[in-house]
Amino acid sequence: MDLIKEGKQKIKELEGKSMKSRLKTMIAILLTVCFLASGCTTKPKSSQNSSTNSTNKTATEATESSSEKNSEDSENVPSEPLTIETPAGVVLVGKIKKDAKGWYFESEQPLNVKLTCYTDITPSYNNLTRIGMFDNSEDGTNKELYRDDTVTVAGMLQNFRGDMESLYFYPCKIEHGKTVKTGYAVPELDYPSAEPADYDPTAPLPSGMQPVVKNGHFEYNPYILTKNTLEYMGNDFAVFYKDFVDAWLSYKTSCPCKDKNYAEMFLSVMYYEFPLFTADGEYDFQNGYDEDTKTLSWSYKSKSKAEHDKLISDFTMAANSFLKQVKASDSEQLRAQAVYHAFCTSMTYDYEIMTTRERIDAYYAYTLRRGICVTFACAMAQLFAQVGVNATVASGETTSGGHVWNVVTIDGNNYFCDSTFELSFNSGNGFVYFGMTLKDRLNDGSGFSESNMMIGSMNIKSVSEMALSEKTLQIK
Repeated sequence: MDLIKEGKQKIKELEGKSMKSRLKTMIAILLTVCFLASGCTTKPKSSQNSSTNSTNKTATEATESSSEKNSEDSENVPSEPLTIETPAGVVLVGKIKKDAKGWYFESEQPLNVKLTCYTDITPSYNNLTRIGMFDNSEDGTNKELYRDDTVTVAGMLQNFRGDMESLYFYPCKIEHGKTVKTGYAVPELDYPSAEPADYDPTAPLPSGMQPVVKNGHFEYNPYILTKNTLEYMGNDFAVFYKDFVDAWLSYKTSCPCKDKNYAEMFLSVMYYEFPLFTADGEYDFQNGYDEDTKTLSWSYKSKSKAEHDKLISDFTMAANSFLKQVKASDSEQLRAQAVYHAFCTSMTYDYEIMTTRERIDAYYAYTLRRGICVTFACAMAQLFAQVGVNATVASGETTSGGHVWNVVTIDGNNYFCDSTFELSFNSGNGFVYFGMTLKDRLNDGSGFSESNMMIGSMNIKSVSEMALSEKTLQIK
C-alpha cells in the first residue's frame, strides 16, 4: 500500500483540495472500479517520482528552444503505428489542440494502444492519432501555454467501463519540444490520491436512509449507503444521493447536484451502492453535469416507466428473499451470519462469465443468483448494509490471480468474510470463511500477501489501517 500513502503525501504537498485533485481521485477510483469489475485486482506498483505540475514555459521560449529540433525530428517520424501496451502511464510526443469538441492530444505518430488495467479484457485502439483531454479547470493544466506546439507529455491514458470507445489523456508533466526519440509506456506511473471529504459519523442521515423493518424482518431500502462511501464522499453527499434515488425511482432524468465532484464520482458510487442502475441506467461522463444549473442528468435502458417499475419490483423481491431470513431483533453478529448464509446457499459461481465477461455486476447476484468474486463481494456489502451491519470490499492476489471478498464490522471488530470461497465448501452451507482474521486469510493456502491487499471501495485503506481483529470470530 505504499502507492496510496505516497499518493496522499504528494497531493498534500503539491495540490491541496482543488478540482485537479478531485479529478485525479475520481479517475484513480474509477480505475479501481475497473479492476474490481473484472473480478480481480492487480498488484499496486510503486509510483514514479515525477512532478504533477506542468512545465511553465512560454510559447516564445518553446519556439526558441525546440523549433530547430522539431524540424529535424519530424523528418524521421515513422508513418507506421507505434504499439504501446500499458495499464495507463505513457510518454507521448505530439501537439495539444482544441476544436469544437474540446481539448485533445494529436499524437505525432499513429498509435496502437493496448490498455492492461483490466484483467478480463484488453481494450485496443488502432491507428489512433487523436486522444481526448479534459478541460483546463478539471486537470489543472493551462493548455494554452502549449497549444499547437510540439510537446512531450508524461501522463495517463484512461477509458471508463461502459465507454470503451473513448480514450482520454491526463497530463502529469508537459515539456516543450520533442525530448524523446519516440513514445513509450510507463507502467509504474500512477495518480496521487486526494484526501476523502469531511465525514462526521455522529451526524444523522436524512430521513429514509436507515434499514427498513416490517413484521420483524428487513426489507430492501434503495436509499441506504455504505459507511465506506459516506466516509469518502462526505455527509452532504447523502442529501444528493437521496434526491437522486427519488428521481430515479420516479423515472425522472435529472436531479439537483450542487457539487461537481458528485457527478465525477457518480458511476463509481452507482457501481458499489445502487445495483439497479446497472440494469436500467446510463450516464454520460462528459455531458452528464450542467455546471450552470448544477444539475446531474442520466437516461434509461428501459422503454417505458412500466418496464422500469417492473424491473424495480422484480429486483426488490429478489433482494427481500435474502433479507427475510434475517431477524431484526437479532444481535449484529447473528444478523450478519444470517444474511451471509442466505446469500452463500443461493449462489452459483458462473464460470461462463470468465469467458463472456457479462453479468459481472452485483445486480446479477440478486436476480440470477450467479456471478464471480466481485459480483458476490459487492452484493454482500450492500446486503450487510441493509441489515445494519457495516461492510466493504477487500481485494488481493492469490497464486492463480486476483480476488475480491469482504470486510465486515461486528461489535466494533473487523473481520474478513469470503462468500466466493464459501461456495466451494459444502455448497455454501457453513461459515468456514466468515469472521476470518488476517492470519486466517494469509494461511488459507491461496497465496495471499498482506502487501498486495486493499480494503474499501471508495475510501481505500491498507490492512494495517483497517485494524483487523486478531481473533477469529466464533460462530453462534
